[in-house]
Amino acid sequence: MRYRSPRAPVRGKGARPPDSAFCKSMAKWFKIGVALGGGGARGLAHLGVLCALERAKIPIDLMAGTSMGALVGAAYALTPRCDFVAEKFRRYLESKEFQKTNPDFLREPDQEEKPTFKGIFHRFATFIKKGVFYTQSLTRKAPISEEDFIQNINFLLDPVNMETTEIPLVAVALDLKTGEEVVLREGALQKAVSASCAIPGILPPVIMGDRYLVDGGWINRVPVGPLRKMGADLAIAVDVAEGINESLDFDTGLDIVLRTYDITQSSLSQLQLREADIVIRPSLAGIRWSDFHRFEECLKAGEEAAGERLDEIRSFTRRKKIKKALSFRGCLSASRS
Repeated sequence: MRYRSPRAPVRGKGARPPDSAFCKSMAKWFKIGVALGGGGARGLAHLGVLCALERAKIPIDLMAGTSMGALVGAAYALTPRCDFVAEKFRRYLESKEFQKTNPDFLREPDQEEKPTFKGIFHRFATFIKKGVFYTQSLTRKAPISEEDFIQNINFLLDPVNMETTEIPLVAVALDLKTGEEVVLREGALQKAVSASCAIPGILPPVIMGDRYLVDGGWINRVPVGPLRKMGADLAIAVDVAEGINESLDFDTGLDIVLRTYDITQSSLSQLQLREADIVIRPSLAGIRWSDFHRFEECLKAGEEAAGERLDEIRSFTRRKKIKKALSFRGCLSASRS
């Protein structure tokens, strides 16, 4: 049920002074939102950030996620308990569901006999260097089917609609047909997260009506804008993307093309992040997007990064609450009496 704002006190003869109930309801109007960006395995650090906020008793009223941020955000929005969600991810990363999503072209000769914990994403990162991925991309949409990926999503997310999550959540995707950013806020949660996570070339587009949706990170890596439109008064952004590596060599035309793309994406992301009040960047040096076996390191990095910003978050919250309270005549003075 949507929240309806209380009627403001009427000035003039017969008007009643604002009471404590009104002031308490006004407090609900102040909402803290968290925007979680894409980044593959590095996005596991999002959970560490959420854990730190939870332990510090900083409420999370709204969430927006892109790609891995949408997956972590959805798991937490369903059950906002850090210990529960962290254990669910641990079980998932050790599960058969995670391991079996392994297309033939990504298997090494002895992998069936010697499965590795790193899973599909590590194998993809290895084989892309050998050019196998490019060959496959010429003949098929993606090595992993939508059905197989949803089976993985099922391990982490319940089959519910987005409107039922305990914390309101939106997921961001890109429409391949129109080139538009699509903000998903209703309908099947699993499908919305699948669309936001559909990495082009690895996972097929997710079809919703006449839209062909892929990973939202290609258009909005950290969805602060959608978070603001949800009504966030304080916007906390978590950016886990890898920075620009200045030590790379540019030996081929492909190296140069990929480099220019990285620069474009980084510049766009920096512009979008200006909408945030606070940007948290966990220290994830040496952790690649495929390093899902480094869950505990990512979790700790997120906790530490958020822990260092708690005082700043509290300070921002106090200032913004005061500013908003002043817009409601009499409420602030009544709360002090």
